[in-house]
Amino acid sequence: MDRLDAAGGSEAESSVSLTFDREMSASEVERIKRSLGARTALQVPTAVSAAYGRARRVGFAKSSRPEVGALMAVLAAAVPAGGRILELGTGAGVGLAWVAHGLRSRSDVEVVSVEVDRNMSELVSSAGWPDWVSLVVGDAREVIPTLGTFDLTFLDIPGELKASVLDDAITALRPGGQLLIDDMNPYWRKFRKPIDGCDPEQLLEDPRVVCALLQYSSGMILVSRLRD
Repeated sequence: MDRLDAAGGSEAESSVSLTFDREMSASEVERIKRSLGARTALQVPTAVSAAYGRARRVGFAKSSRPEVGALMAVLAAAVPAGGRILELGTGAGVGLAWVAHGLRSRSDVEVVSVEVDRNMSELVSSAGWPDWVSLVVGDAREVIPTLGTFDLTFLDIPGELKASVLDDAITALRPGGQLLIDDMNPYWRKFRKPIDGCDPEQLLEDPRVVCALLQYSSGMILVSRLRD
């Protein structure tokens, strides 16, 4: 058994993430949580644990926390047959691993992950992914309009750039599609500043969507595109 903190490090503050050499039942994880005195405990799948290890090896410290990843897996599992998922900010592949975990053995969903750093994208690509996963190298601000529409988008690029892709990300959502924006606690002040003429605070009043602030872990905004 390995012990990780919420960001994949070595010490826990408010949560403990656990990886095992076998699947653990919810009751087993609960017992371990109590024995550790942790507020929460979350089982991390093997493939996701490998992605956290890759992030540590290359010194990438911005991977999604396990609580965020678990939500991504749940949302990915709900994507309909023939659906499409977009990740903006591949990083070390942690988010992508959570999405793949949510989809399990499904092959009826296409996943596209965009990363501006070519070296990082190639590193993640070398880990091996199902053939329904595509890794795209490019600036999210430029490539989103070229990729089509999606049922689920995960927005995890640096905080100061989030506002500049919001309109395109919402436009690319299919009716009923969802957008999950990560890292909204540490980047909230930056996020609220107008960037490229866009005031991201307007997202909460955008008539195209319904939003919920999820104030746990790294902080998220969950957005659903209204149906016409």
